[in-house]
Amino acid sequence: MRNNLLSSLALLLLFALSTHALGTVPGDLDGDNIVSQDELQKAEELLKDGKIMSGQLEEIKHIKENYPRTLVDSANRTITIYKPIERIIAFGGYDAEIISLLGDKDKIVGVANWFKNSDFHRLCFSSLIEMPSPGTASSPDCEAILKLNPDVIICWESNAEKLAEQLPDNTTVVGLNFFHPETFIDESEKIAYILEKEGALDDYIDGFYSKYMNFIADRTKGLPEEKRPNVYWERQEPYQTFGKKEYITTLIEMCGGKNIFADDDFEITIVDAESVVQNNPVIIIRYAASKGPETGYSVDDIAGAKALRDEIMLRQELSQVDAVKNDSVYILNMGLPLGIQGPIGAAYAAKIIQPDLFKDLDPQAITEVLLGQYLGVEYDAKKHGVFVYPPEAV
Repeated sequence: MRNNLLSSLALLLLFALSTHALGTVPGDLDGDNIVSQDELQKAEELLKDGKIMSGQLEEIKHIKENYPRTLVDSANRTITIYKPIERIIAFGGYDAEIISLLGDKDKIVGVANWFKNSDFHRLCFSSLIEMPSPGTASSPDCEAILKLNPDVIICWESNAEKLAEQLPDNTTVVGLNFFHPETFIDESEKIAYILEKEGALDDYIDGFYSKYMNFIADRTKGLPEEKRPNVYWERQEPYQTFGKKEYITTLIEMCGGKNIFADDDFEITIVDAESVVQNNPVIIIRYAASKGPETGYSVDDIAGAKALRDEIMLRQELSQVDAVKNDSVYILNMGLPLGIQGPIGAAYAAKIIQPDLFKDLDPQAITEVLLGQYLGVEYDAKKHGVFVYPPEAV
């Protein structure tokens, strides 16, 4: 009798520990993080004996039926999730957008520093701006991370392995890549999968993301090479640009143009001004920081964007380039082609690169659909915001 009592108490203690201890799984008694049929039966017996609550048994049953969940992340690492995720550090930035679309914003306990600086995020995800920022995935504050007690950390694929090495073995790190339009849907669905929200993104993906991205891609499909203008896309400093491995090259091609550095084997680098001149772009697109003050949702004054454009137009070395001679230099908000805003950026780029082909495309209307229908934010994109300059381009 005494041995039976001690056994029951030991099981009860184990369940209590498994419910609260970091990295443990409720109902798992042998430490393999998986609830077996025998372990489920023992939990049912404990409920009958009044040693656990019905809610605890339901949690154990749920884990038994739905876990473990395994995926291969973008860093080619096999990740296994053993129990429902309740606390997330979203270092990737765009992952926080997807988690919010899934209705799990309250599970985010930490975000990347740059996320807080984005004009778009300040408008649409104001509650996340107050979240802690425990360093970055590339330069983490490990002590601060552990204090946040995350069930999972999501970050860029390039940082995943190194970040995981700096944290305890029971810390789950998932590396994803939201930079490329062709991987965006797969990455988003991986997040939905680990949050038990399979199918929850279908309306957004089918009704917004794929709808507009496919519309643009289908219209430029098969466009002859001679009708694709040479495009030079400058990042945030003079002659910093994108090569063949970068998402911008994919975006330019999708919108009916050709990146003048599409054949160069680099992602982002600074090139010689002479190489831009030699390639003679017909169109120049210059990024403006997504946090403002030149462009953004909260920016109504075009002065900053105009000054950025004027700087390019006045570069003496570019004076004979077709884009400058023909006044085809444009400023575009840096945040638009990325994350859940991707179709907005693609629409603006398509209007700039192939204006005749996309006369019926309205980036401002697309903006209002995203903010109003999917994010619940009232916004008049025709009255507010500077997203592209000159505005007559769209």
